[in-house]
Amino acid sequence: MQKHIRDEYQNFDFLPGALIEVDLANRTIIYMNRIAFTLFEQTQADLDAGLLLRDIFQNDSEYERSIKVAESFGLENYQNRTAYSRYEKQDLYDFLMKKKSGVGFLGECQGAFVLDDNKVPVGARIYVRDLSEQRDQEAIHIQNEAKYRTLLEYSSDIIFLIDSKGVVQSVNRAATKYLGREISEIEGKNVSELFPPQTVETFKGYLNKTFISGESATYETPMPATDKAIWVSTSINPVRDRSGNIKAVLGVSRDVTAWKRAEESLEQALIEARNANKVKDQFIANITHEIRTPLTTITGFTGRLKQSLGENLKPAEEDYFKFINNSSQRLLRTVDSIINISELEAGTLQLDLKLHRLGQLIQLLCEKLAPDAHVKGLHLDWQNLTEDDETWFDQPSIYHSIHNILQNAIKYTDTGNILIRLDRVEGELQLTCTDTGIGISDDYRQRMFQVFSQESEGLAKDYQGIGLGLALTKRYLDMNQVKIHVDSEKGLGSTFTLIFPIHSK
Repeated sequence: MQKHIRDEYQNFDFLPGALIEVDLANRTIIYMNRIAFTLFEQTQADLDAGLLLRDIFQNDSEYERSIKVAESFGLENYQNRTAYSRYEKQDLYDFLMKKKSGVGFLGECQGAFVLDDNKVPVGARIYVRDLSEQRDQEAIHIQNEAKYRTLLEYSSDIIFLIDSKGVVQSVNRAATKYLGREISEIEGKNVSELFPPQTVETFKGYLNKTFISGESATYETPMPATDKAIWVSTSINPVRDRSGNIKAVLGVSRDVTAWKRAEESLEQALIEARNANKVKDQFIANITHEIRTPLTTITGFTGRLKQSLGENLKPAEEDYFKFINNSSQRLLRTVDSIINISELEAGTLQLDLKLHRLGQLIQLLCEKLAPDAHVKGLHLDWQNLTEDDETWFDQPSIYHSIHNILQNAIKYTDTGNILIRLDRVEGELQLTCTDTGIGISDDYRQRMFQVFSQESEGLAKDYQGIGLGLALTKRYLDMNQVKIHVDSEKGLGSTFTLIFPIHSK
């Protein structure tokens, strides 16, 4: 009989689920398809040895419950040997079942009787599906849903679901705090019944836009609350059904009143800062005029006075005129530096990029500064190692930068020489200025380009100045996209390297 069954149902091996057949006479399993063998961890040898139906249930109570289910569908026909005439569809039932190893699982079962020629039940076919993974997923889903529900309920933001007509479908508890109504008094209401016309008009505008375009939207608007008006930032997102049609929008409204106040305070602070900056600019313009005008008068009339004295000028008096001239020039340079740094920080300085011969510019600077080097007994050596020295730059700012570097080299060098060299390295123009001066400490090299920064500070400092020269130089070079590198060791001199970029205007 078993061989006959195996031949008859050999195609059942290709069914997508587990199928077993039970002999009602002794309640043994006489057939399993391949999926059932895998599910219950059984073999054909186990079936041939007589696998009891009881052995695939986890306990006696589950087994007895399965018999009662079978009896409710007419098992008495088998017991009474009467024809089976009930053909209603059997329901699905869940039973605790087990594998051969003893591992339990939840099985979903649906069965049908096997009838003989007289339509008397002689067996039962049972289709079994393992529900363990599905039940685990359902449990996780329920757990996650509970977590999200908790987050939803305890969120300080208003979370809502609204349909295309503006009717509130669902809302969290936070809404009661701001609207002063219970959830039951909010859900089912149209937004026009909850807010003033201006708020409703703004919201419905974004609502309709989302339903038409299918895109999310975020906006800020004042909203009346229970005790005072607040600012809220609202984000609305479309909610689609399985067909992709937008059925509602899910929204989140957050109280941003504190942020708005902070923005207003910041805006006011910016206005005050701009006003203060205007006052500063005006002060600098006025003080510049007040200093430049008398200085020009002093230097002009000092020069004429010197000329008028002519040969009557004594050697000591010659030195007096030098001191007056040097002090006047120093004061003018200080004023110019303050004006220039102010222009740079205000962003009002405009570059005029043109194609220039860099070598010619350096040649002019070396000729101008050679007398200062000669007075100190220094040898100023200028070498142009390339004929291709054309590049784009703003001449006034680059002139000022290189002038300051060469002037510092002379200023901080007491003995030895200063070597200025221009060459083209890998397509880039590279200018180096090497001196045998006092050098720069590692600590100061980290801050040497900061405004009002000097290595020697205080009233008893070794060298005069207000610390704007290198700060201006760095900013001018940055505006021209010129890189600057400084190598120095205290007491052994310094090397400043400027690398000009390869670019067109």
